[in-house]
Amino acid sequence: MFQPVGSTSWHNRHREYFRELDAILRRSGRENPTVMIIGPGAVTTIASLFLNDAATNAGSIRKLIGDAARYSDQLLRRIPFLPLTSLEPCEVESILTVPHRLIVVDRSQRILDAVARRLHGAICLCADLSLGPPPATADVVIAFNIVCRLEDPSKGIRNVSAAVNPGGWLLIDDRSADAGLKEVPEFAPVAPKIHRRATTA
Repeated sequence: MFQPVGSTSWHNRHREYFRELDAILRRSGRENPTVMIIGPGAVTTIASLFLNDAATNAGSIRKLIGDAARYSDQLLRRIPFLPLTSLEPCEVESILTVPHRLIVVDRSQRILDAVARRLHGAICLCADLSLGPPPATADVVIAFNIVCRLEDPSKGIRNVSAAVNPGGWLLIDDRSADAGLKEVPEFAPVAPKIHRRATTA
């Protein structure tokens, strides 16, 4: 009955990094970049209505409601018949102003189906990051809070970094970066949580 499905914790959680990415892409002049999101997670549609929004300053009662919704959703999203929504891909699409192609990779077909319902142009690929690199590469790879949860984070960071095209960007949380990105010398930080791959190996 229960299926493990990762969760996005709240609305606009990574908004400032997506805005910075948009500015970087506009400055770069790269035409129609491919943007890949790995493991975007999902929440039940009902719980998403009550989640906190990082873009607004909520009072203590509102924060309490949002936290309760997030923790309740950890159980609810595992029930197969409850509809899901995947927040991160929709937020990327709403913030990026440069024309781009979107790829979403997740090991859960249920999450990919939720993405496809909202974003008809997204390419959805089912793959498990713990087994190998994603089945595509991209100019931008977004992998927040994925690598640090894997059994072998070192292997995970190698698989994620392999998906980034030369000269491309990797958006990753600090815990995941600390799990081994320093061992991938062709990456250098260019902004908080944003790393760029060298144009040549």
